[in-house]
Amino acid sequence: MAWFLLMQGDSKNEKDKFMRKVYCLFLILAGVTMSLSAQEPLILTEDLAVSLALGQNLSLKSNLLDLESSQESNENSWNVFLPDFSVSGGTTRSEELFTVDSSKDGDSWTVWGSVDASLTLNYAAIQAMDADQLSYDSQSLSYETAKNQLISSVRKQFYYLLANKENLELVKKNLDLAEKRYIQTKTNFENGLASELSVLESRNSYESIRPSYTNTKTSYETQLMSFKNLLGLDLNQEIDVTGSLDTPVLDLDASSLINKFMAKRLDVQSAVKNLDIQENLKEATNFSKRSPSISLSGDWSNYAYDASDLDWNDAVSLTLSLSLPLNGFIPGSEDTLEIKDTVREVEQARLQLQEIMDSAEQDIHTLVMQLEGYLENIEITAFSVELAQKTYEMTESAYEFGTKELLDLEDAQNKLLSANEDLLQSRYSYLSGLIDLEYALNSTLDEIQGES
Repeated sequence: MAWFLLMQGDSKNEKDKFMRKVYCLFLILAGVTMSLSAQEPLILTEDLAVSLALGQNLSLKSNLLDLESSQESNENSWNVFLPDFSVSGGTTRSEELFTVDSSKDGDSWTVWGSVDASLTLNYAAIQAMDADQLSYDSQSLSYETAKNQLISSVRKQFYYLLANKENLELVKKNLDLAEKRYIQTKTNFENGLASELSVLESRNSYESIRPSYTNTKTSYETQLMSFKNLLGLDLNQEIDVTGSLDTPVLDLDASSLINKFMAKRLDVQSAVKNLDIQENLKEATNFSKRSPSISLSGDWSNYAYDASDLDWNDAVSLTLSLSLPLNGFIPGSEDTLEIKDTVREVEQARLQLQEIMDSAEQDIHTLVMQLEGYLENIEITAFSVELAQKTYEMTESAYEFGTKELLDLEDAQNKLLSANEDLLQSRYSYLSGLIDLEYALNSTLDEIQGES
């Protein structure tokens, strides 16, 4: 019985040891899994990349702070009607310098304090409130412009990464084909089916492609790092991009796009707002230099002539005055010249608006023509890829039958790679052009398609 209990105890101890080992193994596996999970790259779609940039880009955050400051000023523009308040107080000691009045009793210290308020009103104050609103509107447009520029940059760089990722895969495939050909030629040589020269040629072909692959890979990784910086991500964060370079084909008419979207352009809106600001400044300057002002001030003071026996006396004063500046009516005066300067600035703002609209019209025409050219290039390069692919397949078959040389096969392979790279570039250029068109029209593809 004792032996049985002892064996049962030993069995229980062995079971406990086994469970502890299992538990430790589980912790180790869990730690490894978490470590691997932490090293997994962040897979970025176009929408996710844009969201990250809008939330973490430092430049946009700085623009947002400017907007918040302008908004606060606008919301409190009523403070032009807030009087200027001040409080003052002090003490004074006076003594007779050459004569002594023995009949004078008490301390020679005087204690005093006062509260002052003043307010000056004219029509320019109302113009100042309008100026705060216009300044806020202008800052809102500046923020919207910075935001749209960031979105466009992120989207274009995202598609650029997609195109370069596909290009890297093409170069890797080209390298793998050369390596496969080298291994096959080497095997044939070992079996007496190929010459040593053929082995050297295939080896040289393989080695000549490796630097190109290395350079392409390094360039892609550098672009990824730049993209992480644009999104506000940690440079140690591994990322990858996923998406498609499919190109929606649009039938665009520049004239109809100009008629519908010209006024929506942010640079046009900013120029219009700048004209409003200059006109407001002209009115404010004119009123401040040529209109009357009403000044209201009040003062309450309390004082005691004898600090040792505080017998307080107080006094209240109110002042209302009306003033009219005259320099603004004198030809050649500084105020008159300042008024004339504001008139010229309004005219300059009007000319600037017209110049921006003319430039915008040309910009839209140019973008539409470029997009048409990119579409044509896509058709041409796609056809070139088909021809290059067929040529490569036929050359490869001929090489296997011994009717074509290795140099012919390498030439066909390089032409196929070049044709695919040209097609990638054409597709990216078209997508990039569409993004530029969206930015130029301050619109979306759905709205543009609806118009076209």
